Amino acid sequence: MMGEHTLIEAEESSLWSQCLSALKSQISESALNTWFSALEIVESSAGEMVIGVPNGFVLEYVSHHYRGIIEKTLEDILRSPVRISFSVLSRAPHLEVYQSDFRSGEGRSEMSSYNGAGAAPGQDAPWLKSRGPVRIEVTVPLNTRYTFDDFVIGDCNQLAHAACMAVAEAPSHNNFNPLVLYGGTGMGKTHLVQAIAHFCIENETVRKVVYRTSEEFTREYIEFVQKNKDSRTFYQVYKDADILLIDDIQFLAGKQSTQDEFFNIFSILQSLNKQIVITSDRPPSEIKGLHTRLLSRFDTGLLADLQPPNLETRLAILQKKSEGDGDSCITGDVLTYVANQVTSNIRELEGTLIKLSAYASFTHMPITVEIAKQILGDTLRNVNQPVTIKRVLDQVAMEYSTTVSLLTSQTRKKNVAEPRQIAMYMARQLTDNSLHTIGLAFGRDYSTVIHSIKKVEQCMEKDPDLKKQVDRLMESLG
Repeated sequence: MMGEHTLIEAEESSLWSQCLSALKSQISESALNTWFSALEIVESSAGEMVIGVPNGFVLEYVSHHYRGIIEKTLEDILRSPVRISFSVLSRAPHLEVYQSDFRSGEGRSEMSSYNGAGAAPGQDAPWLKSRGPVRIEVTVPLNTRYTFDDFVIGDCNQLAHAACMAVAEAPSHNNFNPLVLYGGTGMGKTHLVQAIAHFCIENETVRKVVYRTSEEFTREYIEFVQKNKDSRTFYQVYKDADILLIDDIQFLAGKQSTQDEFFNIFSILQSLNKQIVITSDRPPSEIKGLHTRLLSRFDTGLLADLQPPNLETRLAILQKKSEGDGDSCITGDVLTYVANQVTSNIRELEGTLIKLSAYASFTHMPITVEIAKQILGDTLRNVNQPVTIKRVLDQVAMEYSTTVSLLTSQTRKKNVAEPRQIAMYMARQLTDNSLHTIGLAFGRDYSTVIHSIKKVEQCMEKDPDLKKQVDRLMESLG
């Protein structure tokens, strides 16, 4: 009997291998690696097949997107009708956890003796419930509104949301490590990554959460270098993280030493099967100045993009935000009008609603479509245009009666230098470009950009008129 059972398993395994080989010509390699690597035929009888999947998220996604193509492929192989179903495997997925024989490089401490807080080989990982209170390591408090409950799901973000939920519910016990979320400004990346942190803390699915923007990570590293501290001190923050959340990875572009340190931490946590989630404003492969070895590590996980929301999703977002405002005087017709007009991103959508709500609260009058048109005016004309460094330069050049060529020239004349600093400040505030990229646009290095930003901030604190002028310029760009 056992021999017969083994033979059946071998036949099922061979059949699935044939199926995967046939699917290679129909499905991208990345999709095969992401969704099919953990699948297997667990039962077959009289044209009925059950395919085992590692968790409910994979079951839902594969069933929705690939059921038809799998059935067709199996029918072509067997030359007979096939009906498939999916079942979550009762056994936990096999996760290899090993100690890395890693050396962080010349002049840095050896990290191969690193002992993380995760499960040791042969032990069950605390992926359903951690022991003791959860520690959260952040430099800026999490936004309390950035939770899964407050996130509106649509076709534009369904995959990203589902992957984040799977990661939050069972960190490291999924095929999405690292999970890389990418999309333009205001698409909800930060919302989702902070929602993971909130979920992990509230449900105690990990012991320690570390959340950083890559800019904060860079600032920390530079501080340690300037103070000549041992790099082990820098690693202390990250070494026992069960889940590392890094926002806006594109900021690391061009920063070789900082990337080296991030790669070190990334490698150690990944080798210990700790969960890593990263966000980016574009696909990592399109970020110039990122190490190839970092890009290759990102490709081992799941890349999920967030697209601009369609009309139905935009309207749902506005309705949800409006419902949260008990005193809102904004009608459904107005929400529909805004949803049709503001198509660029979710952040601009919410900002438009806030502007209307503020007007309603001040005047104690309901907002009609005609009133909304008058209030929003130029805002709606500008809001759908992405803010770029070029637009900032054009706006500042016009405001200060100069030219873009002068702003990007090497002249240090005061009547050019001050508008240039303001333009750098605005470019940093209004775009997702890194300091390095902004510097290149102005013919400067990133340290000059940092100096200019600080100078403008200091001047605005002392000069209210300057602050009003800069705020007006920024508002005019949306």
